[in-house]
Amino acid sequence: MSSTEPKPQRADAVRNRERIVDAARELFAECGQATQMDDVARRAQVGVGTVYRHFPTKIALQGELMAAKFRHHAEVARRWASEPDGWTAFEGFLRETFAAMATDASLRQRVTWSEDRDALALAEAERQALSVVVGEIIERAQAQGRMRPDFGTQDMPAFMCSAGAVITAQQATPIVLGDRFLELLIDALRVP
Repeated sequence: MSSTEPKPQRADAVRNRERIVDAARELFAECGQATQMDDVARRAQVGVGTVYRHFPTKIALQGELMAAKFRHHAEVARRWASEPDGWTAFEGFLRETFAAMATDASLRQRVTWSEDRDALALAEAERQALSVVVGEIIERAQAQGRMRPDFGTQDMPAFMCSAGAVITAQQATPIVLGDRFLELLIDALRVP
């Protein structure tokens, strides 16, 4: 191993990092921006110094949480990308993502805790990877005449944020018909 290559992390350091990320994901989903690094350390059952060793700032931790969210969505998109029919792939991606958002509050965060441009920048590579896969699915669905032609990946953030907001509201009050809203979102993109 050369002196320029990073040393692999010890197994306990890897476990601690995973515990920190899991705890932070839960806390940011519960408390949003009010989450403090001390809270994360307590929930992860590690020292505050351990949290800061892995994530020197709250922004770095938020960036990792957003990157993890984008990685999750990209994995789902890649699975659906193998579907030959573009519309079926896009609809399957949306339905699976919406179902995951309904059970994991961190996946439906409406970017309220990611207002900081630096945190967004830390997750940009993962966001771009997601955008490429979803863009290919969209282009295929449009080329097959199954999706409205004026929709693109630039519309996905607003699309997903609106879905996350409605899923959250549906869980808080019965007057919000979230499932119906999600059907309307999907149908709005389909070419009849």
